Amino acid sequence: MNFTLKQLRYFDAALRTGSIAGAAAEMHISQSSITAAIDAVEQSAGAELFRRVPAKGLQPTETGRTVGARVAQFLEQARIFEADLMSVKGDPAGTLHMGCYAPTAPYVLPRLLKRLSATHPGIRVDLKEGDFESMVQRLVSGSIDVALTYRRTIPEGMAFDPLLIARPWAVLPEDSPLATQEAVRLEELAPLPMVLLDLPTTEVYFRKVFSDHGLTPNVVHRTKSSSVLRGLVASGFGYSVLNICGMADRMGGSGYVSRPILGDLDCPEFGAAYSPATRRSAIVEAVLAVARSLSGERAFEDLVLKP
Repeated sequence: MNFTLKQLRYFDAALRTGSIAGAAAEMHISQSSITAAIDAVEQSAGAELFRRVPAKGLQPTETGRTVGARVAQFLEQARIFEADLMSVKGDPAGTLHMGCYAPTAPYVLPRLLKRLSATHPGIRVDLKEGDFESMVQRLVSGSIDVALTYRRTIPEGMAFDPLLIARPWAVLPEDSPLATQEAVRLEELAPLPMVLLDLPTTEVYFRKVFSDHGLTPNVVHRTKSSSVLRGLVASGFGYSVLNICGMADRMGGSGYVSRPILGDLDCPEFGAAYSPATRRSAIVEAVLAVARSLSGERAFEDLVLKP
């Protein structure tokens, strides 16, 4: 065998990112190390696994995709083995590779990681944030063990433990007449200017919240950042709709305030997604047990606004 486990990880990163530069940035190593890893795997396979296409980066060949799938499967098993080996003395120990849907990370992660650190101090968390698509890609490739995200984005074959039901709520400028109400209706929101969280799948979902009631939102601004979204609302550019909020969102004082939306709404489940194979890992089982415990204690209930 003319390659190392580390080089397989570099090869996998190149396949997922489609770029030597992107893989190098993700793995925090030089581009030459990524190139050397690709060369080593290609030599062992005896075939061209990538084509370098100008302006398009790395394009895997058919053989490259087949080898990549097997490499991803092997790396997943290797992580399980490494975690179990470190845990043979008792308490789970090792590195947990966790992903989290970025807009929810400030609200859900601190609670989960604090409990995990207290109950299993031997577990170190390697955290990746991103949108729905990046979470799915990382789960499928095996580059993360667990993803905190919404059920609606999870591909077939993945397991999911729900943590909370995320009811949509309105983000309103503090000086909006609607902000004086205890709750709002979609019919009141639809004609007003809307600031849309523009991430993969979010537009489809938020438009469906309105179309389920025969309404169409008046989208005038888009942003991929939930922080920028709140800033735009606070500056009076429009209202928005989100699914998870913190105490600061509902208290006001920052130029915006949150209010529940009345009616029968599409309320997605938020939770922990993982491959059934990784469930065998002591580390993954430990974090899932912590998540289930917090959910059972209703530790996330304050993140959801109910009319």
